[in-house]
Amino acid sequence: MKILHLSNLYAPVIGGLERSIATSGEEMVRRGHEITVLTLATPAAPDDEIINGVRVIRVRSVANTLAPGLNRDPRKPFHPTTADPLTTAEIARVLRSGDYDLVHSHDWLMYSYLPLHPTPLGRPHVHTAHDFGLTCVRKTFAREGRRCDGPSLGRCVPCAAGQYGTAKAALLTAGLRAHRHRGIDCLTAISNSVASALNLARIPGELPVKVISSLVPDGLDELARTTPRPDWLPERPYLLFVGQLGPHKGIDVLFDAYQKLCADWPGPDAPPELLCLGTRREDTPPIPEGVRVRTDVPHPQVMSAWRHAAAGVVPSLLEGMGQVAVEAMLAGAPLIASASGGLLDVVRDDGVNGLLVPPGDAEALHAALRRVLTDGDLAARLRVGGHQRGLDFTAARVVPVIEEVYRACIATAAR
Repeated sequence: MKILHLSNLYAPVIGGLERSIATSGEEMVRRGHEITVLTLATPAAPDDEIINGVRVIRVRSVANTLAPGLNRDPRKPFHPTTADPLTTAEIARVLRSGDYDLVHSHDWLMYSYLPLHPTPLGRPHVHTAHDFGLTCVRKTFAREGRRCDGPSLGRCVPCAAGQYGTAKAALLTAGLRAHRHRGIDCLTAISNSVASALNLARIPGELPVKVISSLVPDGLDELARTTPRPDWLPERPYLLFVGQLGPHKGIDVLFDAYQKLCADWPGPDAPPELLCLGTRREDTPPIPEGVRVRTDVPHPQVMSAWRHAAAGVVPSLLEGMGQVAVEAMLAGAPLIASASGGLLDVVRDDGVNGLLVPPGDAEALHAALRRVLTDGDLAARLRVGGHQRGLDFTAARVVPVIEEVYRACIATAAR
């Protein structure tokens, strides 16, 4: 098959969504398919290159050509909730130049393809919801620290104004609410949580949603085992958090729970340190005593850090899926995670694959940390069960499911 992926961002800008596309694309190339990723242009990246067998084409948009001020960070170009005329023209050019079997979109860049879908250039179209972006312009589907009750102009614009400003929030919300998302032939979501939110999006009622988890590369467990222990890791036992240091990731709750743990730590030895690998944000709370923060850590060292951790903590308020939790499990870290969003799909059996705690509950998180740190049998059980569960999210197991979706979508469109 010859597949064209549409993604707002791609390498050298890599987050969870982009890693998932790269992992599936590179595995598909190994399985004999031809994969192209069309993404928005960035200042330092070439317009056309091959990355690990995947062709990457970077195209123009109004924001990065005529009005670059719309991009807060030029390295991370922004696509709105409406079609960008320059991007639509570029997608048409690429479709004319290649005999693609299918288009697979992953985010709002889809809106620049939808006008082409009913034309002779259109191809069978799979869209994957990696987050809540078809329902929520903030893409979090959270309001005041809890899952949102549902979108409306009156609720969404004030909620999104803090992220975008009032004018931009109003335009994005109006654009999103205007869509009926006709032109999606097959719809998938990376978790049951994301799939359930699609019920509140403007999606054709007859379009079913298939849950296919986001995926991680094969061999991460081996990478964790074979990467030398970084010399910057604490000498004594430590807890590990990986991700943005913001309240949406539950970092303030983790800090509260950790301070409680230190206050009532039993025995003469010092309590474990808390190590946070990630980037600070404007809303990062004050860093408590006993907490180390490290940025720009290479991925192999992150995997090694997971392997040597006394426990891994993913306290997010709401995750679409939670790749970082899967990486912790594959590395063998006993996992404590919020019972929220896609993390409920990752930790399928509480007490076997990991420990689940209510999101935003520092007392419950404190109790779970104490259990894992003081109960060696529990920690050992979580290490084994977590690793076994983590394998379900590897490319070897997920990509064949994606192939079947592609074949079914192509076959249905041919009828």
